[in-house]
Amino acid sequence: MVVQSAVKADVAGTGEPRWSPLRRMVFRYSFVTLGVGMAGVWVLHMLLRSVGVSQQTVMGVAKWTALHPLTDWLGKHIFGVHVDWSFTGSGDTAANWVSIFTLLVVAAPVTAVWSVLDRRRPDYVRLYAWFRMVVRLALMSALLLYGVTKLLPSQMAFALDRLVEPFGDLSPMAVLWSQTASSEPYEIALGAAEVTAGLLLILPFTAGLGALLSVVVTLQVFLLNLTFDVPVKILSGELLVYATVLAAPDIGRTVRALVGRAVPVRVPEPLVSSVRGRRILVAAQAILGVWIFLATLAEGHDAWQAYGNGRPHSPLYGIWNVTEYTVAGQEVPALVDFRSSPPDGQLAGPLDRSRRLIFDVPQGVTAQRMDDSLVSFPVEIDTDLHTVTITRDPAHQWKLAVLNYEQPQPDQLILNGQLAGRPVHLRLTRVDLDRFRLISRGFHWVQPVPYLR
Repeated sequence: MVVQSAVKADVAGTGEPRWSPLRRMVFRYSFVTLGVGMAGVWVLHMLLRSVGVSQQTVMGVAKWTALHPLTDWLGKHIFGVHVDWSFTGSGDTAANWVSIFTLLVVAAPVTAVWSVLDRRRPDYVRLYAWFRMVVRLALMSALLLYGVTKLLPSQMAFALDRLVEPFGDLSPMAVLWSQTASSEPYEIALGAAEVTAGLLLILPFTAGLGALLSVVVTLQVFLLNLTFDVPVKILSGELLVYATVLAAPDIGRTVRALVGRAVPVRVPEPLVSSVRGRRILVAAQAILGVWIFLATLAEGHDAWQAYGNGRPHSPLYGIWNVTEYTVAGQEVPALVDFRSSPPDGQLAGPLDRSRRLIFDVPQGVTAQRMDDSLVSFPVEIDTDLHTVTITRDPAHQWKLAVLNYEQPQPDQLILNGQLAGRPVHLRLTRVDLDRFRLISRGFHWVQPVPYLR
């Protein structure tokens, strides 16, 4: 009887009791949704990006892995929305939400067919191990990607116009981005936590610790995305699920260890049977992890230089107050007229005096109107000819203004030229950035009272 029980308990040679029908069903559904449809697809996209496949090609692959013909049909007939696959920078578009719904729906019949065809299998111990590895690689690559963009500050880059934009006009996401960008060490620390968790997830020996740290990291990101309306709720929620799945076997063990109870060694998942196979697999995971880390470092460095805190500044960098503004020789008074302010995306007309001009990045300028609203335009600055060309498009085909500039003093700027077809003259004074407490306050160990001014 003992021998028969032992054989029955180890039908698949795993040493584990036979899984219950419900457990096997839940695993099959989780494998199809989390393992293949989410984590597996993410790993595929990351691998394509890491070998230099173009963003357009990756987006095409992403469209097909999202089952787009069926997703389009469900979006139209179930939700009554047109599924637009255009890249917008948001991860919470209608296409993203409907594709998640499509995956959850498709996984049900796939799981049912799998359950019928494989009904005699007692457990999925080995496949579960592979499932955890795919989830771990997906979580690892995502944490490295987002961590590096904070470690080399580019995800939340400091922007000059935030210093003069009214706080109440900021969106919740802009508040989060601005407060994080205002402290570069804080952003770097956030990135270091994500990168550390990602690096720990590369190898199975340290994956348990990495999973526990990942739960803390991804929970914070998910809560921030929910409370500040950041359009990465789907992905951050998936990453939190991945971290929880990976950390689940160790959470109870960690609690017991913290209260002083003995914790037995956890046997690693049996991915392969032979010792040589395990060594090869560990080496492959190490190589893949290092490859993805180096790829994310290169991508993060490019982002840091292109639009992060390492980006080049405009030749006229600064916040400039308009102290004199004339149109066709007539002084335009500094009056606030909300009715005359043009819609967003249109240049203020000759009768709408700007309060400030903000030059931050070389290819753009932001005008702050008299009602404190902001509008940005592409700009081309020629330092040899001393010209500023403001256009409607980044290719500078549609010119709105061509102005000559001169700087009699470093903090003085004079612009003369044509604006909206009429001659204009502007005299501007550069704002000393130290006047902003966010810039000049600095750090203090000793503070007699809280400084909340």
